[in-house]
Amino acid sequence: MNELEKDNVKTRRQKTILKLIRKQPITTQTMLKEYLSREGIDVTQATLSRDIREMNLIKGVSGEGYIQSSIISRHQISHRLFILFSMAVRAVELSGNVVVIDCEPGMAASVCTVIDELGWNEIVGTIAGNNTIFVITREGTSYQLAEQFRNISS
Repeated sequence: MNELEKDNVKTRRQKTILKLIRKQPITTQTMLKEYLSREGIDVTQATLSRDIREMNLIKGVSGEGYIQSSIISRHQISHRLFILFSMAVRAVELSGNVVVIDCEPGMAASVCTVIDELGWNEIVGTIAGNNTIFVITREGTSYQLAEQFRNISS
């Protein structure tokens, strides 16, 4: 199988995964593998794990199964965000469903604007002061968001 054929198989498989998780709650990889098999797609557990990671699928907090997260991988985030975070962000802390971002004095509003532009579903809202940002998160997503912000700023 050449690279183009591999890409087509992967694209079809990932589109099918999205269709399946949107149609019914799928709570385990085993369950997802079974549904894919019914669609005529046989996949190894390693490939399925890789697809889940690449597609930013996370398990919903209320047992609703896999959902697609809008948190994006490091290579997909804009260069502007990396530059701003590396220059302005001093620390990222977590308290309940609030991610607290400590910035250089006067930089919080600029960083907050970029965070708002991301449009991540996991973020309920943001508040910026002079050097502090509060990012209010949806239930069960604060740890993942804090880690994402730490990775961006380092």
